[in-house]
Amino acid sequence: MIRLNGSRGAALLVAGAYCFARGVAYLPIFGDVPSSLPAGLDLISAAMSIEVWAGIWIIVGVGCCLRAFSTADAVAWGLLTAIMTAWGMAYGLGWGIAIANGQPSREWLNMSTYLGPAIIIAILSIQRARKGSADAH
Repeated sequence: MIRLNGSRGAALLVAGAYCFARGVAYLPIFGDVPSSLPAGLDLISAAMSIEVWAGIWIIVGVGCCLRAFSTADAVAWGLLTAIMTAWGMAYGLGWGIAIANGQPSREWLNMSTYLGPAIIIAILSIQRARKGSADAH
């Protein structure tokens, strides 16, 4: 019988839906990309097209949903925090660039909405790993 992995699984389902929605939102089916992007998103799209990033977000979302039913969920959490950290750092850099150029910017908000949850997940994961290694002794 397939069973949700408790609160960790429930959290991964929410994370999976979040990632999937974000990926779908970046697909071209919702219209053209605006001519002017925030600096952080411009940096992100310089590395890979937004459509490729959309696919990555969707893959991470599906992976999170699938791993929500398994205790072997570390990779899903790692991918989730990695993509959130990458995007958060890009928006942070974009914010810094805007400030350096004397332009007003709210990219700090995008940065914090990516990095905040990623940091929370990292802290909880470290605590779980320490508890697991202490229980093993």
